[in-house]
Order: sequence, then C-alpha cells, then structure tokens
Amino acid sequence: MLDYTPREQFLPFHNRRQRWATLCTHRRAGKTVALVNDVVVGSLQCPLRKPQHAYVGPTFTQSKRIAWAYLKDYAEPYFSKPPSESELKVTLHGDRTIYCLGADNPDSLRGMYLDGGVGDEYALFRPSVFTTIIRPALSDRNGWWVFASTPRGKNLFWKQYKEAVASPAEHYSLLLRASESGLIPDTELASLRKDMDAEEYAQEYECSFDAALKGAIYASEVNDTFAGHRAFAKGLYDPNLPTHVAFDLGFTDASVAIFWQEHRDGTIRIVKVVVTQGVDIFTHIDHLQKLNVELGEVWLPPDAKAKNLQTGRSIVEQFIGADLRPQIVPVHKVRDRIAATRRLFPRVHFDMEDEGVEDLLEALKGYHRKWDENLLAFSDHPEHDWCSDYADAFGYMCVVAAPRFGHVKGHISDTTRRGSDPQRPFLEQFHLEGLFADNEAKIAAQRRRIM
Repeated sequence: MLDYTPREQFLPFHNRRQRWATLCTHRRAGKTVALVNDVVVGSLQCPLRKPQHAYVGPTFTQSKRIAWAYLKDYAEPYFSKPPSESELKVTLHGDRTIYCLGADNPDSLRGMYLDGGVGDEYALFRPSVFTTIIRPALSDRNGWWVFASTPRGKNLFWKQYKEAVASPAEHYSLLLRASESGLIPDTELASLRKDMDAEEYAQEYECSFDAALKGAIYASEVNDTFAGHRAFAKGLYDPNLPTHVAFDLGFTDASVAIFWQEHRDGTIRIVKVVVTQGVDIFTHIDHLQKLNVELGEVWLPPDAKAKNLQTGRSIVEQFIGADLRPQIVPVHKVRDRIAATRRLFPRVHFDMEDEGVEDLLEALKGYHRKWDENLLAFSDHPEHDWCSDYADAFGYMCVVAAPRFGHVKGHISDTTRRGSDPQRPFLEQFHLEGLFADNEAKIAAQRRRIM
C-alpha cells in the first residue's frame, strides 16, 4: 500500500477524471510530493502493457535534486529491481517504468512513448517541449498529463492555466493561494510579507501572474511589443530577399540559429529559429547547405576562431572548408549587446508561423539578471539558462544589424582595435593562411612572455 497521505487540498486533483490537469500553487504547498505520488499511482493503475510514466522538471539537475528522492521513497514498496541512478529510472512490478527527466535537453525525450506524466515548474519550460515532444509521446496510448507551476509572469503557463479554466470538461484546474489554502500559518505569511517585496510575495505565495519577473532584462521592450500587436504575423518570409543567420553555438548547451530578413520598410523580420543540442558543427553546416533559400550573411559568435582540441581546426575553418562564407560577430561587452538589442527591438517583427519563434519570445520574456546573494543586488551578468541561449543569438543578430539601421554608435570598438572591421566580409579579413599566421603570432607572443 502506498505510504502517502495526501493533503486535503490535493484530494480533488488525485480524484479527477479529466485527461489534462493544471495546478497553480503557492510555494511550500506540497505540489511536488503530490505530483510524484500521482505518477506512482498512475503507473500502478495503468492497464496497458509495459507502461511508461515520467516526472519532468525544468532541468535534469533540478529533477534529480527535487523529485528523485521522493520518487524512490514512495515507489520503493513496488520495486522489481534497484533504481537506476544514472538514468533516474525506477522499475516497478509488472514491468512498469517511471523516469525523472529534464526539459532542458528535450532531444533526450524523443522516441519515448508515455502513458502519463507531470511537468513540474512548467513556467520554466521551453514552449515547444510539450507540443513537439511530450504531446506526441502521449498520443498513441492516450496518455494523460499534468502542468504544474508557480507563476512567472504571463508566459506559457499563464496561457495553459487560462485554457484549463476555460475547458473544465477536458482540463482539471486548481488555483491554490497561500491566503486561502490554510497550509501556511497566518503568522508565517505575515512574516514573509515583511521579508519579501510586494511583487515577489504576490507571485510566489498569491499565485499572481501580473507580478513582474524580477531582474527581467527586456521586460519593457517585450511588453511594448505585445501591447502594439504590430510585430506578430504569419508568412513574413519573402523569397525575393536574402535570409541572414546568427548562431549562438553550444554543445552541452543548446545551439540557437536565428534566421532573419531586412525589409525595405525598415523592419527586421525573424522568419525561423532552429535549436539543436548535442550535435557537431557539421550538422549546422549541412542544414545551411540544404536550405532552399537565398542565404545571406552567416554570423558566428566571437569565439568561433578558437581551435578545437580534437580537430585542431576552428569553427570558422570548418565553415570555410564547406564553401560557406561566415563572418564573426564583433567582440563586445554583454551590456553593449543588451543596449543594441533594446534599440533595435522596435524594428523587429516575428513570424508566428514558425514554432521556434514562439520559443524565442518566451526566452526574451524570461531573460533576466542573476541575483547576487552577497551583494543583495542583481549582477551585471544575465542568468545562464535556456533563455540565455536564445537571447544571446538574438543579441548577436542585433549587434550586426543595428549599425545598418544607424542605431549603435561606437559600442563595438574592441574588434576594430584588434584590426577587424565588422563591415567587411569575413573572408576579406581572414583566410586559412591568415588564421594560421594569427595563431602562430599568438604562440610566439606566449613564448616571449615565458622567456
């Protein structure tokens, strides 16, 4: 028998009959414990052969830290073999499997079938994770799903909660505010209100979607864009114009490629956003070579000149070897990139026909500065999460496009001092022999310092 006594506030959730459920709860309400046990019960009750269920957190690390111990504890009486610590997987009697997964590497979820599961802290998810990966995994076995989170502004979780409330026959919904739940004593709530600022308390304990995300970098720009509704349309791609691309390259982190066109009316139109994870540079090169568009400028991040220890070649050299003509985003400071983005934002239009563009918008909403616990202030550096991968690529686009629109003056002088002119084509600045000579000069300089 399951060693779990649900809190009274979660009994209607466990007894629901709808296929979909959305939980909007305050901090310390016991949401994660309820979700883990809902998955365990769902697995034990599933009549299908070899059922698979999943608890999915925003990141693999968070899932392991927050839910993995709970899952092992509550599911232990039904283990058919010891849990897999490397996969965060438990196997129950009857060949029933439950996984602890992270939404930060969505490709790791591909190919699975699911009979049910939960997405915890769903407000931190990339929007396409559910629509392109989890939802198809549920389809052939008619699986169920739970969206659960504390609000973080009017993002994808806000949309999901509104949809759940509007469709009670298909969606179970629960809104649990601290002032109404009775789970936290009034004296403690009063103390929390003293210790937290009003917006923070409203978001974390009163489930307010209207509270601004603390430290949000592009809050006013995104709000202005949404308020005008002018920047969103479908079918913005113009086959008569070249399509440029800016990369933020990663391997363990996501690689983001933003494709845009510059129109005669002075607008920059983002027509496609491609995100990959764990792939080599040749995958990006192959994708560009197969695009059925007039490819314009290809911009790589400032560190693309660095040589790879495995291949002995830089990313730039690999692009050149594939007959592509890349350019390097000028070396700049993060604050200058943010300034360029803010200035160019009013010109940017988003093609909502592409699903990756929706992810980009959510990332720009969630892009925020890191909180420094020692200084008790927001640092100059943004938080490094999935939002920053998108925001960096978007920022690179703005850095290289802004000078053509007369927006950025003198912000990007570091590259000029290094002898590289951002207005000249990359191959006029560098070629394979030049790159080799540049590298030899660096080695010689290092030797002189050692001597």
